[in-house]
Amino acid sequence: MPSSTEPTVSSAARPSRHAQRRPRRSAVRHGQASCAEYGCIRDECLQAVRRARRERVRDRLRGLPARVPPYAAARRAARLREHGMSAQDIADRAGLSVTLIRGLLRIAEQRQPVRNIARTTADAVLGIPIPRRRAPGSPGLTDSAESSGLLADLARAGWPATVLASRLGVSAGAVAHVRDKRPRLHVDLALRIRRVHRELISLDPIGQGIRAADAARARVAATRRAVGD
Repeated sequence: MPSSTEPTVSSAARPSRHAQRRPRRSAVRHGQASCAEYGCIRDECLQAVRRARRERVRDRLRGLPARVPPYAAARRAARLREHGMSAQDIADRAGLSVTLIRGLLRIAEQRQPVRNIARTTADAVLGIPIPRRRAPGSPGLTDSAESSGLLADLARAGWPATVLASRLGVSAGAVAHVRDKRPRLHVDLALRIRRVHRELISLDPIGQGIRAADAARARVAATRRAVGD
């Protein structure tokens, strides 16, 4: 009979009894501490929690604050994106959720006062090396006409900007900006738009899980923009 002092999951790694409810569109994956905070008990997620707690204890013993201003990490995330990394790329390298990275990118763009973030989060982003500039085959900026047309095609087919943004690793506002206003964009984003268009244009959004009302709104908005042009 197992001893009561030897639980199958240690109390130091067990998720909180008040586990958060995972958002419907959460991009948190197994192996991240956030996954365990949502109630997951996979070993890889529990190990991530242990690592995060050990790092917090070490910081406290060294007299370092547990939370720090997010601006340095936000600037780093913005630089990484300028060098061709998407929000998902940064999240994968840092072991963080893509939602958190997108929040940092918004901070870099808006420069508004915001709450502090965990030191471990800031360190994870700041520790990502700046990659070399884009490959010679896809340098710099390009005209947005093709990308704008491809995004408009997808909107007319019923694909909401939020869904396209998730697949492209950018914000819905960035999708609208490329589609309607921006004269030029980075070639790596243009290539991603071309790939997403190729993957989705022949598919029925509703058949892929998009709500009929959302698809209808995307089509109506696309028609109005076309009439306005």
